[in-house]
Amino acid sequence: MKDRIKVSLLTSSVSRNAGGLFDALKDMCLVLRNTIDITIFSYRDEHTESDIHQWEGIPIKLFESKNFFQYSAELKQAILLDNADVLHVHGLWRYPHAFISTWKKQTGKPVVVTPHGMLDPYILQNQGTIKRVLGDLLFAKKAFRNSDYFQALSQKEWEDIRAYGLKQPITKIPNGINLPTAADALARPDGRKSLLFLARLHPKKGVDLLIEAIAKIRKTHPDLLHNWVLDIVGWAQENFDEKLKELVKKYELNDLVVFHGGLFDEEKKQMYKQASGYILPSHGEGLPMTILEAWAYQLPVLMTPMCNLPEGFESKAALKIDTDVDAIASGLSTFFAMSAEEREAMGQRGYQLVKEHFTWESSAKKLQDLYETIVNSNDKKI
Repeated sequence: MKDRIKVSLLTSSVSRNAGGLFDALKDMCLVLRNTIDITIFSYRDEHTESDIHQWEGIPIKLFESKNFFQYSAELKQAILLDNADVLHVHGLWRYPHAFISTWKKQTGKPVVVTPHGMLDPYILQNQGTIKRVLGDLLFAKKAFRNSDYFQALSQKEWEDIRAYGLKQPITKIPNGINLPTAADALARPDGRKSLLFLARLHPKKGVDLLIEAIAKIRKTHPDLLHNWVLDIVGWAQENFDEKLKELVKKYELNDLVVFHGGLFDEEKKQMYKQASGYILPSHGEGLPMTILEAWAYQLPVLMTPMCNLPEGFESKAALKIDTDVDAIASGLSTFFAMSAEEREAMGQRGYQLVKEHFTWESSAKKLQDLYETIVNSNDKKI
């Protein structure tokens, strides 16, 4: 058995541009580096320089991304020269995915792939033409054949990998969370109670349906919204924020809905601390970091089954909603009608859930065990 396994980790971004993958990958690596030698290979973007310090000295090699596909001859050569024991690819549908075939052909060493929700049926059905062509015709199927192991973040992702026709071994290793050292609640500056939506502004996340549900409640049960505000935090993709702001204007919700843009680091923590609840009406996720974060800040949660955290429903740390306006409005009505004590108890159950089952130490140990198993198995074949 090797004393320390060496892993080349390939991902499309090491900045906030990666969305939830940024925190998930960073926090996993910060724990894993204690037992595994990791080098990260990725691309520069407009936020790399401001965010890279959060990786706390983990070796990162950055390359230029000249187009959507992210092909880089320099990156390819650098990874091959790194001479790692394992290639771990995070995310799909760009060159990091295509590189799997090159790696296997030239090294014969094992590959682990973590899709991060990118094989979710909603994603596959709504992906753009370029992604579909790249995925179905050019490289995806060949790359998948050359992958040795898959990491699923949830049972649903395990099922999605199998539904895509992939037969390789799958290990279920969830994302984890860093529990805040102090989660004392803060009052919102205007004294109102905050329902927080914190995620990328994209149709997949269901935030447009959320706004329409708020409009429906105002029309049918306006008293439920007394002293509440919906805080929307997130950076927009494909100018989706413009559509959302049009909805707010259409339904005259300017006094109820506040857009904060993308917030990070301490500003993001501030939003969790002053919130009284968190909602994610998503059409599909791998395993959403924001829900784990909300529970870490002792917040009650409203989420869809497609968030793939059934433990939240089982432990009564979350209310179940669906991806239509009526279902979201019904869930919100239940939530707003709850007493402060009932919401606080929900949040406490969420905190216990992540404390007991979703720590990075636990997830990192499982990933280390996977690396050791596949490397030792590969050594025996040689």
